[in-house]
Order: sequence, then structure tokens, then C-alpha cells
Amino acid sequence: MFEKILLPLDGSALAERSIPHAVAFARIFNSKIKLLRVLEPNTSSERSQFSEPLQWQLRKTEATLYLQTIAERVREALNLSQDEVTDRVNTTILEGKIAECIVDFAQKEAIDLLVICTHGAGGLSRWNLNSVIAKVINLVYSHVLIIRTYRSKETDLRQPHYNRILIPIDCSLRAECALNAGIALAEGSHPRLILTSVIKPPDVPEIAPYHQEMQVLSEKLVALNHKALRYYMDEMSQRLTVDNEIHILENASISQAILNLAKEEKADLLILCAHGYTGDIDRPFGMVARGCIDYGTQPVLVIQDLSRSQVRPSEVEQVSQQTKSRE
Repeated sequence: MFEKILLPLDGSALAERSIPHAVAFARIFNSKIKLLRVLEPNTSSERSQFSEPLQWQLRKTEATLYLQTIAERVREALNLSQDEVTDRVNTTILEGKIAECIVDFAQKEAIDLLVICTHGAGGLSRWNLNSVIAKVINLVYSHVLIIRTYRSKETDLRQPHYNRILIPIDCSLRAECALNAGIALAEGSHPRLILTSVIKPPDVPEIAPYHQEMQVLSEKLVALNHKALRYYMDEMSQRLTVDNEIHILENASISQAILNLAKEEKADLLILCAHGYTGDIDRPFGMVARGCIDYGTQPVLVIQDLSRSQVRPSEVEQVSQQTKSRE
């Protein structure tokens, strides 16, 4: 499922907190890990044209040595044989704008999973995602594992414990695509899967004299939804060969209900599809996935159900491409 894992690093300790998760996934899915470091040119007008080439070469040498050190640690953690070392873990240095280089490299290499931290060399901030990460996940169109840097405590490459994995399901085939990853993780490290579905009550406008009648109909619809969901979820639970439990929730905000449950159940990982049955295919993530990415506090694995070729470029992308083609 995740044959190629891309792990971008910027040399900071914060960004390195994604490494144990990449190693854990590589171990379970027998994946290859590609370590990437992007060096962004210094645009300062004060730099000396004479010292720039030397400084730039020093930066590249330092970055190369850094990635080689990380690669060796990863190889040891995966306990690779001599024949597997180069094939399973390799490094790349790129020059350019960080977000663009990561996205372009991921597409060129047909990456299956991007493992990335919410914060890096820029340090922690009041925003849940720093600007580079936000740009990358919006355009990469691959499966993405987002690690909450401010909560992660991993300092070595021991496998993180996914004891309780939360998977929201909305009864659509698209949403069920998240199950495969959850089942594989459960079979690999034996956690408990928490399956949940959220019922959103219909909006009932307060219009006399029909408000009470609409309220009664709304309650009947919610009750019927509960009954149908219980049947659907029980049937799914019985088919699974891994330990699991079911939660059916009712909330006007689906993403908030999911995040509340994740907190209450002390979930170690949240897995969901990028889009559900109401997903807008012109956007990288539906409203529920976007809410969980932007406001969640657990690591989140988003299974992308769209390829880049299926998505119509935004207006700004089209203008940008036209501008570049004229240069």
C-alpha cells in the first residue's frame, strides 16, 4: 500500500520527530524510504558574490552529511541486510523553493506516502501547521501522515505505539478506503481500531406554524439514521479480523465530533479518507478531513482518493503555469 515513503527533513530536531513514524510504516508495509533535504537559496541582498559559491558548497556538504547520518540510523532501525541498504533507504538533496521542490519530487518519484511534521526549522508557532507544510499537503495529492510536532516526544527511532487507532466512516465506499491502512497497522502492531460514524441532525428553521412538525420529522430521521448506521457498523465490525469497537455519534459538526472522540478515547492515530460521499473533488480535502488536519492534536493519516490528474488546476495555478511558460 505504501511502497515509497517520502520523508522531508530540514535539519531541525522538530522535523526529525517524524522519523520514528516513517520507520514504523516502512517496517509494517516493507516500504522504501526516500530522505529529502531542500536547500533554499539565500536571497539576502547583502550576500557577497565572491563568498556565495563557497558558502553554498559548504551548505550542500553539511546537508549531505546530515542526511547520510539519518539514513544510517534508519537502516539500523529497520535492521536491513547489506543487500537492502541502498535499495530501501536513499537520500536526495535539492535546491529551490522548499514546498515546490517537495511536491515536484513526490510527483516525479510516484511517492505513495508523505510523512511530515507540522513544524520544523522555523520553530513552533500559534498555527497548527506552518506555511510550508500547508502548501505541500494542498498540492502533493498523495497519502499524507502528519505528525503533530508539539505533541510528539520521540527522540529515537523506536517504533511509536499506535495502541488505539480511530477511523471515521460515513458509509461511503470512498470513506472505507481508510480501513485497509488501519487493518494493516492493526495486524502489524496489534492496536485496537475505533470505528466511528457521525450523524449530523438536519437544520430545522424556526418557522411558525411548521417548526414543531419539522422538529418531529427531524427526530424521526435521526432515529432512523441511528438504526441504519448501527446495522451497517455492526456488520462491518464482524467482518474485521482485528480487535475493534464502534461509536455512533450525533453532532452538528462532524469533524469536531471526531476530534472530541479522539481526545476522549486517547487515540494515538487518526486515519480517514480525504473525501467522503459529499467530498468536493476540486479540492485536496473534504470539509471533515480539512477540519481534522487543521484542528486535530493527534497524528493523522489522510488517505488521498484523488490523483493530481483528476483535479482541475486552480485559477492561480493556471496563471502561474502560463507565466512560467512565457519566461
